[in-house]
Amino acid sequence: MKAPKGKYLGYLDSARGLAALMVMGYHFVTFKFKETPTGILSSILFNGSDAVSFFFVLSGFVLSYKSIVQQEPMDVRKFYINRVFRLWPAFFITLIFNVLYTYRDRLDLHTLSDVFLIHGSRFWQEAFLLRNHAEYFVPGWTLYVEMTLCLFMPFWIVIAQRDRRLIYWLLLAYVLMGGSMFHFHFGLGVLISCLYTDISSPSFKTTKWYHYRYWLIGSAAILFSIRHIDKLFPFGAGYHDLFNYLNIDFFHYTALASFVFIVAIIQSPKAQKVLEHKALRFLGKISYGVYLMHWLLSAYIVLWLDVTKFEVVSEQFTFILAILVYTISTILAATLLHYFIELPFIRLGKRIAGKLRPMMVINAPNHD
Repeated sequence: MKAPKGKYLGYLDSARGLAALMVMGYHFVTFKFKETPTGILSSILFNGSDAVSFFFVLSGFVLSYKSIVQQEPMDVRKFYINRVFRLWPAFFITLIFNVLYTYRDRLDLHTLSDVFLIHGSRFWQEAFLLRNHAEYFVPGWTLYVEMTLCLFMPFWIVIAQRDRRLIYWLLLAYVLMGGSMFHFHFGLGVLISCLYTDISSPSFKTTKWYHYRYWLIGSAAILFSIRHIDKLFPFGAGYHDLFNYLNIDFFHYTALASFVFIVAIIQSPKAQKVLEHKALRFLGKISYGVYLMHWLLSAYIVLWLDVTKFEVVSEQFTFILAILVYTISTILAATLLHYFIELPFIRLGKRIAGKLRPMMVINAPNHD
C-alpha cells in the first residue's frame, strides 16, 4: 500500500521550522553565556547544536518519500538540479552578506579584491560547498553535508526498493566504519520512508512500539540533550575513550532521538493537528531562511549590545528585548529571502529540469 499521490506532509515543514527556531535561540544564548551553567541549561532547552540531527534525518525521509512511499519515478539528473537550485542560491546570497559584515570596517576595493580574487580560493571553496570549508558562514558546514549526502539519495532509494532490510545493514555499516556520521542520519530518514506505511497505519497502535511510546519519546528527549547533560554531569574520560574508540559520537544518539520524534509525529494525528497551525506552517515555509539569516543577525546584535553597553531597566529585561528584536528581524529577513531568492530560483530549477529529457530514471518496483 502506498501513500496517496500528491499527499504533502506539511506538518513536517512546521517541525523543521521549530528546529530552526531552536538553532536560532541556541546561537544567540551561547553567544552571550557560552559555557556558563545558564548557557548550558538554556542549551538543553533550545539545543540548536543537535537540531541539525533532526534536519538531516528529516531530509533523508522527505527526499526519499516520493520514491519509496508514493512510488513515483525519480529522474536522477532532475533531482540533482532541483536540489542545487533549492539550496545553493539562497546560501550564496547569505555568504555574501556574511563576507560584507566580516570586513565592514575596511570595506574597500582592495579588500574586496583580496577576498574574491587574490586569496579568493578560500571564499570560493566555501561558496561552492567544497571540502567542508566554513569560514565566513560557520553553520555552512551543515549545508556541505546536506548537498553531499543528497548525491547518495538515488543509491539509498534503489537499495530500499530492492529490500528494505538492507537499510538496517547499511546503517550498521555506517556506524562501524566511522567517517562521516551523517550518512547514518540520512539512512535513518530513508528507513522512516520504508516504514511509513506501517507507522501511519491504524494497526500501528497494536504494536509494542506504540504501547511503550511514552517511554521511547522520554528516552529520546534524554538522548537528544545528552551532549549538554554531559557538560553538567560529565560522563568521565573512560566513557569518552571507549566511544571515541568505537567511533560513536553524540550525534549518533541525537540521530536516533530525531528518528523517534519524526516517527511519533507521523503516527500522531494530534501532533499533526498542532503542527498544521498556519503560524507554524509559515515558519516551516521560511525555515531555511531562518537558518541562513540568524547567524549574521545574532552576531550583529550581540556585538552591538557588548560595544554600546546598552541597557534598559535591567540586564535581564535588555536581554529579553534583544531576543525579541533578534527574532523579529530574523523572521523578516528570512521572509524576504524566501520570496525574493528561494522561490524564484526553485521555480527556475524546475523549469530547467522540466526541459530536460529523462536520464537515469529510477522506477518504482512492480509488485503486481
